[in-house]
Amino acid sequence: MVDFSLTEEQKALRRLAHDFARNEIRPYIREIDRNPDPSRNFPWDIIKKGLELGFGSLLVPEKYGGGGMGLIESAIVIEELAWGDAGIAGGIGTSSSLGLVLSLACNEEQKEKWLRPICEDNTHTYLLAGCYTEPVGGSEILCPLDDPSMGVRTVAVRDGDMYVINGQKCFTTNGGVAKLYLCLARTDTTKPNSEGCSLFLVPADTQGLTIGKTEDKMGVRATLNSEVFFDNVCIPVENRLGEENGAFQIVEKTFSGGGTIVGAAAIGLARAAYETALTYSKERQIWGQPIRNYELIADKLAEMRMKIEASRALVWKICWAIEKPEASGGLYQLPAMAKVFPAKMVKEVTTEAMQIMGAYGYMKDYEVEKYVRDALSMSIEDTTNEVLKIFLAEEL
Repeated sequence: MVDFSLTEEQKALRRLAHDFARNEIRPYIREIDRNPDPSRNFPWDIIKKGLELGFGSLLVPEKYGGGGMGLIESAIVIEELAWGDAGIAGGIGTSSSLGLVLSLACNEEQKEKWLRPICEDNTHTYLLAGCYTEPVGGSEILCPLDDPSMGVRTVAVRDGDMYVINGQKCFTTNGGVAKLYLCLARTDTTKPNSEGCSLFLVPADTQGLTIGKTEDKMGVRATLNSEVFFDNVCIPVENRLGEENGAFQIVEKTFSGGGTIVGAAAIGLARAAYETALTYSKERQIWGQPIRNYELIADKLAEMRMKIEASRALVWKICWAIEKPEASGGLYQLPAMAKVFPAKMVKEVTTEAMQIMGAYGYMKDYEVEKYVRDALSMSIEDTTNEVLKIFLAEEL
């Protein structure tokens, strides 16, 4: 039997995340969004409070000090954080999802070395970053073709018990503020991309790792996206995840929950826009009555609400399918749906919210224009919707 009711623990977690978003994020986000210098835009005070509440380590097993929760609990939290601000949800959500990757891909010795410090960090500043995208494009690094000249350009060469990494990454979420970077690098340039890459854990203070430009984005400005350079970065062999050249086997096994993070954030952002438009429609009067009484506006609001509910149902079902593949009938193989559909939905909902508010929706005095800017990022985060649809079609 399908049951969408939340447990008491899940309800408490949702209240905790919602109260945090309402009290700690929303009062300050407009000031953060309007700061013209993205390198000075990172809301450390808010992030620290979120990490102190455990939002960054929800998916790490309790054995290592984490929350020991599942993808549905993560989606619940990310939705509420994104209701407060999609940028803050993105920074915390990225770190949380990478914690899950380490939980699944690390051996026991690596888990003790890396997961425990993440969860026991008393400064509440331990963020993770994933260094995947390169200047040639995020889609290029996923190249499935047999030509070895295509794909990842960053190279890691083994030298005894060490690897030497050289290359450049871009658009790295949490770049410049993370304490640990998960780097995708080529370890065999003679093999196809899918067979010649490895994943490495690189601490932020490693010599040769430097941060370049912080991107000046139109939206989600509370999230830092930066260039990361690897110039003869030397790390020990034990910092490699899994077998050499086994990166994409790890990706296939561990990154399936990433789409649920973006999908949940899209839902929270859409909800914020819908609620703003609904409130406005009750207060704004034309020809003697609130505009929500007019059929065209009522239709827009109904469509917005249905799309939000449909997206949440899809994200939760994909979360369930990933964690119970034996019962999901193959749905666990299609996690990209949890990102593609909500990312399209949030653009539609935020744009309709702006339309309902008319000229006021276009003005910076109101939140909706920010919601529209933030929403436009969702379809290009964590691989573009177009590329993900190619992979979805192949799976189907």
